[in-house]
Amino acid sequence: MMPDKNELVERLYRLHFKKLFIYANAVLRDPEQAKDVVQDTFHEALRRIDVFAKHENPGGWLMNTLKNKLKENERTRRRDLLRLLSLDADFPDESNLPEELVAAQPEPQEESVIEKVERVLTPEEYQLLKRLVFDRASHLEVAQEFGISVYASQKRLERIREKLYTVFPERKKRRKKK
Repeated sequence: MMPDKNELVERLYRLHFKKLFIYANAVLRDPEQAKDVVQDTFHEALRRIDVFAKHENPGGWLMNTLKNKLKENERTRRRDLLRLLSLDADFPDESNLPEELVAAQPEPQEESVIEKVERVLTPEEYQLLKRLVFDRASHLEVAQEFGISVYASQKRLERIREKLYTVFPERKKRRKKK
């Protein structure tokens, strides 16, 4: 590296270190870590001296580089924290065989959506819903098939929806947001 570029980095270090350190310390709330990140910023300036020396605003370049280093530091911290938390997961006893662990796990007894719908609705309501939703029949067609008025078909669908909202409350919340 040429002496003039070395002097440039040294001069900018003296000029901007305190400002960069204060910013990094405000973000990180750890003076030692802030000092390390600022040092990394100047190391990056040395590494990319050709770009840095020609930049019209070296102080701004240093600040942007510091911000990028802080973001990188936060990403690394979060990734390490996730790894640490995953290591804290409960581990089975070494004496247990894998087969015993699998057998000890309860089987999920979750009903399918269709089973829940069939359980809540009467057979006639289920047929009406099936024709309107799955078969995409119009209210007029359904009304003629069931021997009811179009208005009655619409009201029945409305009542069916209300019954289904009791089983699937998350759907009602989503519908209200629209």
